[in-house]
Amino acid sequence: MVRTILAVLAVIAITAGAQARDERFSGVWNGVLDVGAAQLRLELRIEENEDGYSAVMVSVDQGGAAIPVSNLDVEYPQIDLQMAAMGARYTATLTEGRLAGTFSQGGAEFPLEMARGGVEATGPELAPGESEVFVDAGVRLAGTLRLPEGDGPHPAVLMLNGSGSQDRDVTIGNHRIFAVLSEALAEAGIASLRLDDRGMGGSDNTPATGPHELGSDAGAALAFLRAADGVDVRCTGILGHSEGGIIAFLLPDASQPDFIIALAPQAGTLEETLLEQGEAMNRVMGASEEVIEATRARQLAMLEALRASPPGEAEAAVEAAFLAHGIPAEAAPQQAAFWGQQYVQEAAALDPAAALGGYDGPVLGMFAGNDLQVLAEVNAQRMREARAGLPTTLATVPGVNHLFQASETGSPAEYVSAPHAMSPDALALIAEGAGEIIAEACSAGR
Repeated sequence: MVRTILAVLAVIAITAGAQARDERFSGVWNGVLDVGAAQLRLELRIEENEDGYSAVMVSVDQGGAAIPVSNLDVEYPQIDLQMAAMGARYTATLTEGRLAGTFSQGGAEFPLEMARGGVEATGPELAPGESEVFVDAGVRLAGTLRLPEGDGPHPAVLMLNGSGSQDRDVTIGNHRIFAVLSEALAEAGIASLRLDDRGMGGSDNTPATGPHELGSDAGAALAFLRAADGVDVRCTGILGHSEGGIIAFLLPDASQPDFIIALAPQAGTLEETLLEQGEAMNRVMGASEEVIEATRARQLAMLEALRASPPGEAEAAVEAAFLAHGIPAEAAPQQAAFWGQQYVQEAAALDPAAALGGYDGPVLGMFAGNDLQVLAEVNAQRMREARAGLPTTLATVPGVNHLFQASETGSPAEYVSAPHAMSPDALALIAEGAGEIIAEACSAGR
């Protein structure tokens, strides 16, 4: 649930309120946001409309997502873009035909200079054995199908990523998490399909209203995978990470997988997950008991506001809860715009134990020993209890964080600086475990 700037920055769609037009800002701009561990190419497109301006800022290296912002103000020579849903802002001054200013988010500030002109468009990077595909799930989902070398048909997995808008590769900084995992699976003889989330890359920008809608998307994608040339229709499953590890259990009855591989799955409720990760991260950062308790109280107040509000109408109540628990007035609307979404309401109402126990096929659950987002021991126990009497294998990979990277503390701050997109040892264990559960599922002729 917690994302660094590299994970959440994707595409910012901005609709300006009424203001005086100034053609000096109109057009396409580009620049590079240097956050230390990675450099992100950005493209800002500003157009005039009857109310003033509309604009879109695209993070070229992280796919695309239309994320509404609170305001766009222009007063020559300055421009101010505020993005409430991300808690981000870009303020700049137009000087000698260039925008020079500061991009800020979550208390961090980075210089950002932009020049006129767009970034040269490039398609997704395709490795040998990969092809660009499109899935019709009621919305169009773009993705990459990867087949192993050799004659098929091959066993295959649909890859589902965690919470937050992600491209098909789960690009975080310079790491392409799912691209690396897909390569390891291909080397083990397993085909895979990975997709851009709704609103990212080549997928339609139609937000999902809740986890069950993403389960329906996954059902359509699994049907597509089963029909693909080179794929064994009798041996197709799902590999889900984090929230994707629970979405894997939410597919429609007519679209059930032959097996499920769940990596660091959120086996607890949203309340349990947020409270546990909040305390774990605070302790790693050396926070006092007072800060830990204040964080917990704020989270509980937010969750109660979600429960007490009608579907899709929680934002005001969440903002009030944040204000009552010490969030500054200038930050509360930004936080509420994210946490007050209907999707979060439905996620908070989801019962993961019922979902886990509702699937009777073979399941492999793998947890990360240093994970601060989905704590390994408690979530493994939840999965063990929910799937009592059902074919389930559980394992924990030591020394790795939520992304299965070698890690000292498990802190998300280490994600972009990790030496590998995923630990080579973790990749080997995942591929080995996948091969074993595929043998179990497909030899049984499920």
